[in-house]
Amino acid sequence: MLVRRSVLVAMLCAIPALSAPQGLATPSSDGNPACRQGSVMTGRLIPGSGSARQSIRREAMLHQCASPLLPGIDSGRFTATIPWSAPGAVSVAEFAWSDGSLSRATGYGNGLWLITDGPATGHGIQIDVADTWNGWYLSYADVAVTSATFVS
Repeated sequence: MLVRRSVLVAMLCAIPALSAPQGLATPSSDGNPACRQGSVMTGRLIPGSGSARQSIRREAMLHQCASPLLPGIDSGRFTATIPWSAPGAVSVAEFAWSDGSLSRATGYGNGLWLITDGPATGHGIQIDVADTWNGWYLSYADVAVTSATFVS
Protein backbone atom coordinates (compact mmCIF):
# COMPACT_ATOMS: atom_id res chain seq x y z
CA MET A 1 0.00 0.00 0.00
CA LEU A 2 2.81 2.43 0.86
CA VAL A 3 4.47 1.89 -2.54
CA ARG A 4 1.20 2.50 -4.40
CA ARG A 5 0.58 5.66 -2.39
CA SER A 6 4.10 6.91 -3.15
CA VAL A 7 3.62 6.28 -6.87
CA LEU A 8 0.29 8.11 -6.82
CA VAL A 9 1.78 11.08 -4.97
CA ALA A 10 4.71 11.19 -7.45
CA MET A 11 2.29 11.15 -10.40
CA LEU A 12 0.13 13.89 -8.92
CA CYS A 13 3.17 15.99 -8.17
CA ALA A 14 4.26 15.78 -11.81
CA ILE A 15 1.01 17.35 -13.01
CA PRO A 16 2.08 20.96 -12.33
CA ALA A 17 5.30 20.48 -14.30
CA LEU A 18 3.39 18.92 -17.18
CA SER A 19 0.79 21.68 -17.07
CA ALA A 20 3.34 24.48 -17.41
CA PRO A 21 3.29 26.20 -20.78
CA GLN A 22 5.68 24.23 -22.96
CA GLY A 23 6.78 27.36 -24.82
CA LEU A 24 8.50 28.53 -21.63
CA ALA A 25 10.73 25.51 -21.15
CA THR A 26 13.79 26.53 -23.17
CA PRO A 27 16.63 28.59 -21.61
CA SER A 28 17.13 32.04 -23.08
CA SER A 29 19.38 32.27 -26.11
CA ASP A 30 21.80 34.71 -24.46
CA GLY A 31 22.76 32.01 -21.95
CA ASN A 32 22.88 34.54 -19.09
CA PRO A 33 20.81 33.90 -16.02
CA ALA A 34 18.57 36.66 -14.74
CA CYS A 35 20.36 36.42 -11.37
CA ARG A 36 23.51 34.38 -10.79
CA GLN A 37 23.15 33.80 -7.06
CA GLY A 38 20.39 33.18 -4.54
CA SER A 39 19.86 32.70 -0.83
CA VAL A 40 18.14 30.03 1.19
CA MET A 41 14.47 30.04 0.21
CA THR A 42 12.39 29.87 3.34
CA GLY A 43 9.05 28.16 3.50
CA ARG A 44 6.17 28.14 5.93
CA LEU A 45 2.54 27.12 5.96
CA ILE A 46 0.02 29.96 6.06
CA PRO A 47 -3.78 30.07 5.75
CA GLY A 48 -4.59 29.80 2.06
CA SER A 49 -6.34 28.05 -0.79
CA GLY A 50 -4.66 24.64 -0.84
CA SER A 51 -5.39 21.41 0.94
CA ALA A 52 -6.71 21.95 4.48
CA ARG A 53 -6.97 25.65 3.53
CA GLN A 54 -3.19 26.01 3.65
CA SER A 55 -0.65 27.57 1.30
CA ILE A 56 3.14 27.64 1.34
CA ARG A 57 4.75 31.06 1.61
CA ARG A 58 8.22 31.12 0.03
CA GLU A 59 10.83 33.87 0.10
CA ALA A 60 14.38 34.14 -1.25
CA MET A 61 16.86 36.83 -2.18
CA LEU A 62 18.34 36.97 -5.68
CA HIS A 63 21.77 38.56 -6.23
CA GLN A 64 24.13 39.39 -9.10
CA CYS A 65 21.26 40.10 -11.46
CA ALA A 66 22.38 41.20 -14.92
CA SER A 67 20.07 40.92 -17.89
CA PRO A 68 18.82 43.19 -20.66
CA LEU A 69 15.34 42.35 -19.33
CA LEU A 70 16.28 43.85 -15.93
CA PRO A 71 18.06 47.12 -16.79
CA GLY A 72 19.60 48.79 -13.74
CA ILE A 73 18.58 45.94 -11.44
CA ASP A 74 21.25 44.07 -9.47
CA SER A 75 19.19 42.14 -6.90
CA GLY A 76 15.68 41.29 -5.84
CA ARG A 77 13.45 39.48 -3.40
CA PHE A 78 11.31 36.59 -4.69
CA THR A 79 8.11 35.86 -2.77
CA ALA A 80 5.58 33.19 -3.73
CA THR A 81 2.34 31.80 -2.36
CA ILE A 82 1.77 28.21 -3.45
CA PRO A 83 -1.46 26.34 -2.61
CA TRP A 84 -0.32 23.41 -0.46
CA SER A 85 -0.98 19.91 -1.77
CA ALA A 86 -3.06 21.21 -4.68
CA PRO A 87 -1.45 19.88 -7.89
CA GLY A 88 -2.19 22.06 -10.89
CA ALA A 89 -3.37 25.04 -8.85
CA VAL A 90 -2.12 28.41 -10.07
CA SER A 91 0.39 30.08 -7.76
CA VAL A 92 1.32 33.75 -7.51
CA ALA A 93 4.74 35.32 -7.05
CA GLU A 94 6.30 38.73 -6.80
CA PHE A 95 9.80 39.97 -7.51
CA ALA A 96 10.68 43.16 -5.60
CA TRP A 97 13.69 44.52 -7.51
CA SER A 98 16.55 46.65 -6.17
CA ASP A 99 15.41 49.69 -8.18
CA GLY A 100 12.07 49.70 -6.35
CA SER A 101 10.06 48.14 -9.18
CA LEU A 102 7.86 45.04 -8.83
CA SER A 103 7.25 42.17 -11.22
CA ARG A 104 4.20 40.03 -10.59
CA ALA A 105 4.09 36.47 -11.87
CA THR A 106 1.92 33.38 -12.04
CA GLY A 107 2.95 29.77 -12.22
CA TYR A 108 2.15 26.25 -11.21
CA GLY A 109 4.56 26.17 -8.29
CA ASN A 110 7.14 24.17 -10.22
CA GLY A 111 9.76 26.90 -10.22
CA LEU A 112 8.71 28.35 -13.58
CA TRP A 113 6.93 31.70 -13.43
CA LEU A 114 5.40 33.86 -16.17
CA ILE A 115 5.92 37.54 -15.41
CA THR A 116 2.60 39.28 -15.97
CA ASP A 117 3.40 42.82 -14.79
CA GLY A 118 6.51 44.96 -14.25
CA PRO A 119 10.07 44.49 -15.54
CA ALA A 120 10.40 41.53 -17.96
CA THR A 121 6.62 41.30 -18.53
CA GLY A 122 5.76 38.42 -20.84
CA HIS A 123 8.91 36.44 -20.07
CA GLY A 124 9.26 33.29 -18.04
CA ILE A 125 11.74 33.02 -15.19
CA GLN A 126 12.90 29.74 -13.65
CA ILE A 127 13.96 29.65 -9.99
CA ASP A 128 16.85 27.16 -9.89
CA VAL A 129 17.42 25.32 -6.61
CA ALA A 130 20.12 23.04 -5.22
CA ASP A 131 17.53 20.37 -4.34
CA THR A 132 18.13 17.61 -6.87
CA TRP A 133 14.56 16.39 -6.41
CA ASN A 134 13.35 19.89 -7.33
CA GLY A 135 10.20 19.30 -5.30
CA TRP A 136 10.51 22.41 -3.17
CA TYR A 137 7.06 23.54 -4.23
CA LEU A 138 5.51 20.47 -2.57
CA SER A 139 7.03 21.10 0.82
CA TYR A 140 7.67 24.05 3.08
CA ALA A 141 11.21 22.91 3.91
CA ASP A 142 13.91 25.51 3.31
CA VAL A 143 15.97 25.02 0.12
CA ALA A 144 18.96 26.84 -1.39
CA VAL A 145 18.34 28.91 -4.54
CA THR A 146 21.32 28.72 -6.89
CA SER A 147 20.15 31.17 -9.58
CA ALA A 148 17.21 32.44 -11.61
CA THR A 149 17.17 32.04 -15.39
CA PHE A 150 14.98 33.65 -18.04
CA VAL A 151 13.34 31.14 -20.36
CA SER A 152 11.57 31.72 -23.66
